[in-house]
Amino acid sequence: MSLRKKLLCLFAPPVLLVLVSMWSWGHNILLERLDQEDEQVLLVEADRLRAMMEVLFNRDVDRLTNLSTLIQRQGASALSGEIGFDVLIESRSGAFTILQPLLKRSVSAVSAFHSKNLNSLQAEIVERLESMRPAWSATSYAQLLTVGDIPMILVSVGTASGYLFGGTLLDAERVGQLQRQLGGALIWAPADHSGFIPSEGSEKNLMSLSQRELIDAEHHSVDLIFHDSLGDAQLAMRLIRDRHLYQEGLRQLNLFMAFLAASLVLAWFVIHLGLEWFLLRRIRRMHAELSTIGLGNSVSRLGDNGRDELGDLGHEANRTLDRLEQSEARDTAILAQIQEGYFELDEAGHLQSMNPAFCSQIGHPAENLYGMALAGLMENGEVLQRGLLQLHRDESPTLSARMRRADGSVGHYQVRITPIVDGRKKLCGYRGILHDVSAHVEYQNQLYAMAHNDALTGLGNRKAFHHYLKELLGRRSQPLTLFFIDLDKFKQVNDTFGHEAGDELLVCLARRLENSVRKPDRAFRLGGDEFTLLVLGDNVEDAERLAVRLLSVLAKPVQVSGMIIDFVTPSIGIARSPHHSTIPEELVKIADAAMYEAKQHRNQYHFAD
Repeated sequence: MSLRKKLLCLFAPPVLLVLVSMWSWGHNILLERLDQEDEQVLLVEADRLRAMMEVLFNRDVDRLTNLSTLIQRQGASALSGEIGFDVLIESRSGAFTILQPLLKRSVSAVSAFHSKNLNSLQAEIVERLESMRPAWSATSYAQLLTVGDIPMILVSVGTASGYLFGGTLLDAERVGQLQRQLGGALIWAPADHSGFIPSEGSEKNLMSLSQRELIDAEHHSVDLIFHDSLGDAQLAMRLIRDRHLYQEGLRQLNLFMAFLAASLVLAWFVIHLGLEWFLLRRIRRMHAELSTIGLGNSVSRLGDNGRDELGDLGHEANRTLDRLEQSEARDTAILAQIQEGYFELDEAGHLQSMNPAFCSQIGHPAENLYGMALAGLMENGEVLQRGLLQLHRDESPTLSARMRRADGSVGHYQVRITPIVDGRKKLCGYRGILHDVSAHVEYQNQLYAMAHNDALTGLGNRKAFHHYLKELLGRRSQPLTLFFIDLDKFKQVNDTFGHEAGDELLVCLARRLENSVRKPDRAFRLGGDEFTLLVLGDNVEDAERLAVRLLSVLAKPVQVSGMIIDFVTPSIGIARSPHHSTIPEELVKIADAAMYEAKQHRNQYHFAD
């Protein structure tokens, strides 16, 4: 991640924290407070609505009280004129008398709700009055209730002989006028009216307020519930109002948040410009200067000399470069004088640098070696690959490799490689030491040849034979056939022609024996005139064919010192493993015994029993 992105990441969380905090404060504290004030305004409106309804109820109570007084004075003649009620009922001694029956006009006027038969509707009104008898009171009061799903304002006053009830049906015109006066909508009461708040001061608690309900983000409502004298909910007047304070606060909060966000973005932009000019630009220049140092550029030091932390950093970097140059010059002088070859490889194994000793040992000039794959100089490039794999397993291998020199000769070298890693432990390449061990390897080969080869014939000697036989039978568990060969009448050659002639004969027969087999089959001279042959595989037919060929090849006349020797013949004993034995010593004894059986007849081969 770049420094610019890191600075942005450092600045972004505080900005977001401020924005989220302000937004949370505005919504959880400010807007909640404004919403509470909107609720108070709504409740005040609801109380005003309740007061207006009480005025309407009191007006009907006064009208019925006056009518009751007039009836007591004038009797039935008081009902001849306009009485102001759709129905008038008197109750005396528990019996109901309809003084003013419902008119057809009165019922048809409420068709906006339901149409009812006059008689059935009057019967329902009487039945409803009867059901409310326990709540009758001498005190005059009015209530809004429903009779047969038709809304009606019922007024009750006490008289000397009983009670007088006046009912006014709410037709569409009256409902509309009432809604216009109250600024609310007349709806049916909800089935569940729990949570309603009785209006203080309302007689008999015939009116109560519901809890406020949020309709949407812009509107809320409260219901004024009308109860009958028994306390049952009848109708509800719903008051819907705008949430003015909340909406205005929300708009102002959004404007404030937008202004705050714009201010923070502007502040970030100004800070970014300052960082770009006073910090990032100088850092990029220092980076560009550092990246060109050591690449043949004339700039070898940082040029930032500001009197601040970056200037101090540049000064310390220049001092570090001085120390690195001194160390590099010292290392270069040391590498130029040492006799061991030093080299460096990139991650792909290509030569990047080397000292003069390396070039001298390989025989190539440095300009030809630069960029060349080190594995390409080796006869077996897999040696280097295995060594690099060992490095990845945290091992420090010493490799032995044969490398071809510029003159075509092959040298033996020991290579020790170590990884080059940067400050982040990332692999950058490899460095190694090359040691020419050709003379040492040649000397070792000479010693090995002296210890394992017959000096006269060049074949493997007795020691080499037993070593190879144990290897085949032990570690490899290899099926094989052992041919034990002895020369007939060889002593006669030494006695007649001398030991030099005998030696020449042995050399000639050794060459014939060696040429009769193919690798990995091998021939050995155990000493004197005894030879052995180890052939991989234990097939009897193959062994018999080879034995016949050996008898023919080895029995041919040999010219030695101008003389023809034609009387020397081989006797061959044959033993097979694992058929006869898997123990080297026992297998040799079995083959030797078979050879002596063949020697009884001379120029024969014999398979061990």
